[in-house]
Amino acid sequence: MNKIKSWIIAAILILSIQCAYSQKSDYIATDSLLTYGIKLMEGTAKDNAQFVRLKSKNGEIRYSAEQLTEYGFKNGTVYLSKSISVSGQIKKVFLERLEHGKISLYYFTAKGIKTYFLEKDSTIFVEISKDDFRKHILENTSDFEWEAEQVQLVKYNRKSLSKIISMYNNGNNRPFPYPRFGIIAGYSRTSLGVSTSVSSEHLNGISFTPSSSALFGVFADLPIEKSYFSLNTGVNVTKSGFSVNSSTPQSTIDVVVNTTSVNVPVLLRYTLPTLGWRPFIDAGGSYLYHLTNKGKIYESSIDQTTVTIDEVQQETLISRSMVGYSLGIGLQRNLDFRRIAAGELRFNQFPGNDITFQKTQLEILVSFSF
Repeated sequence: MNKIKSWIIAAILILSIQCAYSQKSDYIATDSLLTYGIKLMEGTAKDNAQFVRLKSKNGEIRYSAEQLTEYGFKNGTVYLSKSISVSGQIKKVFLERLEHGKISLYYFTAKGIKTYFLEKDSTIFVEISKDDFRKHILENTSDFEWEAEQVQLVKYNRKSLSKIISMYNNGNNRPFPYPRFGIIAGYSRTSLGVSTSVSSEHLNGISFTPSSSALFGVFADLPIEKSYFSLNTGVNVTKSGFSVNSSTPQSTIDVVVNTTSVNVPVLLRYTLPTLGWRPFIDAGGSYLYHLTNKGKIYESSIDQTTVTIDEVQQETLISRSMVGYSLGIGLQRNLDFRRIAAGELRFNQFPGNDITFQKTQLEILVSFSF
């Protein structure tokens, strides 16, 4: 009877904790009692591992891991009381639960200590150190067939460990998001456009032939939290040259523009979490700076047998720096668990104004990450 009574109490306590969590309420729990609808005072991660403070009418009450089995904040953060070895001594502390499921992941921090624990089926409770954490993950997820060696990419930190345990608990055999850095090469086709608001007799009606050039650069692709969204940025360099000729019965106008450009895109990218070929799209802002920015207008006039060429004084034809937007679509493929090759088609637009030209780029990019 006592055993049945204990099971009933435990079941009621579990249901009560779930109810408190669903209501997003602070709570504390002992072996037989749950109190929720209270106000807990959240401290630092080190404080929370040692005690929790309850705000009351008479001030505050402090509870240790010897007094409670569990407590939680309304934001969803949960701490459980566990006995662990701290500096060679067995001590009862509060562990923050980062993931809960077939495998639960816990985090503990104290002065000079940051460590994690795995709990499986309430039978295995093991500390994972920085030296052997991947081995413990593989041993405790042996029933799961990891693809592309995702576990090799896991880092010894909260976000990375939480992501891999969450993937196991949810049965998501997907690529593991991780920071990537690499190089870019490609082809850029750049067009100059003259705004209709540009008021210059020398520029009316002119049209530039697009300029083609090679493109080189570096990039970084940084995952956002634990998602398949990432911040993609980099530095690309291109060199372009333009010339156009316009004639009237009285004169000939030649416009020459040469630029060397540094483009810094800052894009939000989403990559489809498939295991083979992975399509992606990105969009965001782009900053363009011209290291070289030479624009000249020449007017040639013919007087009987004499040709006179004059350089027309003009404001800067292209702004030294320009801000625009970028849109891209591409496809990437894992070469191994870390290296990735990708191809992308990207469109950049940099508006001009009533003085300067606008710039448009269509880029075919090939990238390789290490």
